[in-house]
Amino acid sequence: MSKRLTAALLVGAFTVSTAALAQGMSFDAVDSNQDGFVTFEEISAAVPSLSEDDFNAADMNQDSLLDPDEFEAVQP
Repeated sequence: MSKRLTAALLVGAFTVSTAALAQGMSFDAVDSNQDGFVTFEEISAAVPSLSEDDFNAADMNQDSLLDPDEFEAVQP
């Protein structure tokens, strides 16, 4: 039961915290050093409301970086 609640809370958090991303933020715009990955620091600069927990939930391979597919996953 708690896993379902956690998943529901994460989905809700993604919806709220990614509102700025929905306003036209592209992967390339957020990837400030253009290395092909977005760090928590980079996305925090663009979307201060995104929590580290939300970032980590989107980071499917847990390498502390979002690749373009992981970045797209946080789009509403």
